[in-house]
Amino acid sequence: MRRFALPAKASITLSSAIFIAALALNAGCSSKKVSLDEPEPMDKQLNSRTSDRAEKVGVRGDSIVVQKKMYLEEEMNALQTRIRDLENDVYGESVREPGGFFVRLSSCRKKMADPRIGGTGVSDPMDPWEKPSETDTDFDYRVDKKNNVVAVSEEELGQRLANLKKVKRVMDQRYQDFQKKIESCEQKYKVALVNHGMNPDDTEAKGEWVQGANGYRVWKMRRTSTNDPEEMMRRKHEREKSEQ
Repeated sequence: MRRFALPAKASITLSSAIFIAALALNAGCSSKKVSLDEPEPMDKQLNSRTSDRAEKVGVRGDSIVVQKKMYLEEEMNALQTRIRDLENDVYGESVREPGGFFVRLSSCRKKMADPRIGGTGVSDPMDPWEKPSETDTDFDYRVDKKNNVVAVSEEELGQRLANLKKVKRVMDQRYQDFQKKIESCEQKYKVALVNHGMNPDDTEAKGEWVQGANGYRVWKMRRTSTNDPEEMMRRKHEREKSEQ
């Protein structure tokens, strides 16, 4: 615990109180309690600031308090936006049109399976495509005053926030795991190409900037990218022949 000294007072403890609209969240506690009371005011606000403009620094009793107040929708929107971005980076938009790290890793594993570079012809299996945030809502069905059947779902607010934070932690970990798997696979692929007499650079597209119409410079493709070992060998032989 960091401790600070105030003039004419003994050393004091730095604590942080974070408030979300009508929520009072106890720092360090895993269970978040919801209170209908206003956030406890500080005895005196100090001139000191943190890097977060939404935070205020003040004194309450014998403690320096860093207080942050935001509306509930701001907190939930920030969490949901971060989760959506992570899921799209890892899995792409949908299971019918996957993308992101999922497709990149799958593509690498298929290249590694090519028998012409020592593969078995069968790529390593992928874990199922899954977005943790996409779950079916559990509804209760009721009859309203106008005799309509309505579906109602209900979730305790603190639990909703806890669930969102759990999903974010899961996706943060998956993001890192996919990155490591991709880096490992792509490195193994390059080694496999070298071991079979190919240059990994020959997999890449090549081009150059040339003078186009009206004085504009345009990119001219000289060759496309390829994963075909036979094409890579052909490019290698052409390069060696031109260097003779």
